[in-house]
Amino acid sequence: MNTRFDLRALAFAAMTLTTMAGSALADTIKMTGASTVLNVVVSPTKAAVEKSTGHTLAIIGSGTGKGLVDLVEGASDIAMVSEPMDIAVDAAAVAGKKVDPKTIQFFELKKDEIVFVVHPGNPVSKLSWDQLRDIHTGKITNWKDVGGKDQAIVVYSDSTTGGTRAMVKKIVMGGADYGSAVKAQTSVKRAAEMVGTDEAGITGVGKGFVDAAKNKTIETKKLQRPLALATLGAPKPAIKAVIDAFAKEAKDL
Repeated sequence: MNTRFDLRALAFAAMTLTTMAGSALADTIKMTGASTVLNVVVSPTKAAVEKSTGHTLAIIGSGTGKGLVDLVEGASDIAMVSEPMDIAVDAAAVAGKKVDPKTIQFFELKKDEIVFVVHPGNPVSKLSWDQLRDIHTGKITNWKDVGGKDQAIVVYSDSTTGGTRAMVKKIVMGGADYGSAVKAQTSVKRAAEMVGTDEAGITGVGKGFVDAAKNKTIETKKLQRPLALATLGAPKPAIKAVIDAFAKEAKDL
């Protein structure tokens, strides 16, 4: 029996197993979904979460609906969600997939507020939810009808599969459809930017996207929502560790 050979073989096997274990721990965890969750919570804390968990994160802001579709189809490990689950599944349906909320585990990170903004040059400063509903459905089409200038209203929105758009539709608009003239953007951030360049514009955005120099916040009834992460069923330990790390970091935001 060659003892030296056996010892070398055992040492090599141990090194191989250690390397494999390290690679498993360092597997990339994929996250897709709400751009609001991405910008408000995930992006500011990504480096800290990667450091504390030892996992690499691949993240795409694609809207709540697309995020849930990716999750149930196995294209991502975690969905970023910017509204209650009963509304989030509506966004998923728009994205082309019926999602059973009972199959989803929901982990709230923090609360957020949706506000409505106009261009700083717009004299309108206050709108009721009824007025906002009529503006978004196309029933009210001119700012003069709500105390503003004689100017056609231009409504911008989150992407058609976005959580902010779904939340506004469900809560503020009472489930009514958006008007055909509404200009859906690629993200909430883009919608806010468009209003900043358009004196006739209005949009609903997460409070964290408001640029005070380019957006004027309209006074209206408060609209609060959860910012969360979601998994398909119970998360694996590595994924739960990432979720817990984000929850911890979110407390300081």
